[in-house]
Amino acid sequence: MVRKLAMFGAGLAALSVTAIALVPAAAKIGESSHAKAIEACSTVNPAQPVKTLGVVDDGSGIGFSLVWLNDAEDRLWMCDADAEGFVYSYSLVYDDLLAGTGPELIGLKPASSGGSDDQPQTFAETICVAYLTDGGTVLSSRADGLNDDPGYAVFVEDQAGGLYLCNATGDAMVWAFEPIGDPLSFENTDAVS
Repeated sequence: MVRKLAMFGAGLAALSVTAIALVPAAAKIGESSHAKAIEACSTVNPAQPVKTLGVVDDGSGIGFSLVWLNDAEDRLWMCDADAEGFVYSYSLVYDDLLAGTGPELIGLKPASSGGSDDQPQTFAETICVAYLTDGGTVLSSRADGLNDDPGYAVFVEDQAGGLYLCNATGDAMVWAFEPIGDPLSFENTDAVS
């Protein structure tokens, strides 16, 4: 299954990243659009039991959910899944991928130094594009739904047409950056039922 995007007037063609499909069960009638995504994200976590911290629409515009989880070892996970139980991104979130260099990379000055702190979503989008070697284009972004350390889920497209889900904060920290395409597969796990 290739994830097709139609975002903000950009005629984005279907993208595919090599992966094997996770076989989901059909969603039950009456389930919320997030329920199957939460179940799928929870089921595939290697350190059970898990606790759901938050869930929001991921901002793609096609009904996918961004799910935040803590595992049995109190680690934070970000998962992007659909209402059918397909998982497209699953990341352990533990450290700023730019090791604190993000503000300098995009010329962001701390508010205490006279910089601006009223455009955090713009700064998150800018650092996600800057994380790509050759830059790219922001397709969509929205608040990531994580209340403890709020940030933004940002979809970016690189110059070659590859699609990525970036989680970044308004102070230019990148917590996750994952390619998005075909559903992921997880060895030694049962399909979501």
